[in-house]
Amino acid sequence: MSTWTSRRWAGAAALVLALSGCEGDGTGEGFSLLQQARNNALTSAEIVPGAVVAQGPRGFCLDQRRLEASRSGGFALLASCAALGKPGQQPSAPNALMTIQALPEQSGGSVGADGLAEAFAAYRPISRETRDGLSLVQLERGGDEVITNGDTKHWRAALNVNGYQVGLTLYSENGGVAATTEGKALIRAFAKRVIAASPSGDVVSGE
Repeated sequence: MSTWTSRRWAGAAALVLALSGCEGDGTGEGFSLLQQARNNALTSAEIVPGAVVAQGPRGFCLDQRRLEASRSGGFALLASCAALGKPGQQPSAPNALMTIQALPEQSGGSVGADGLAEAFAAYRPISRETRDGLSLVQLERGGDEVITNGDTKHWRAALNVNGYQVGLTLYSENGGVAATTEGKALIRAFAKRVIAASPSGDVVSGE
């Protein structure tokens, strides 16, 4: 699992990991969005006990096989509830994969969109935004290294929750939401759910 290497953002941005080690091996043989599991779905889970709760947008569930939780940080991977085998009729969700990782804050403060863009400069940022406590960027490259037959474009976001810096990612099938502004709305909805579900109960406006 590699951390951000930008010296300027070493204090804050290094805490929101690139997640390459957690999400895939960098060979292009990443997760398949078509694989279905037998009821490995969780609606929500604490990834930092008492501080950060992972909960996805409508139609998304956590994969309980890829869940890590501790006071020193946590991680969760999300896909559509249907793909994870949740029984019963499920709300429709894009063919996409999302991740969340939380690590304790250190000196350096919040990570802005410019910091995200600088940290992931090698992935060619094509848009950036900081609003309502959420910083996000869309990157032109790298998504296909995580998802089999995935779009090269993907989204990354950063926010602070109860003393933890939280990194979110969104990947999709080729030509899917990761390639459009719909991905920005989806990752904002993800952030809103996380903040609302976590003990502070604050809300990121706009979905």
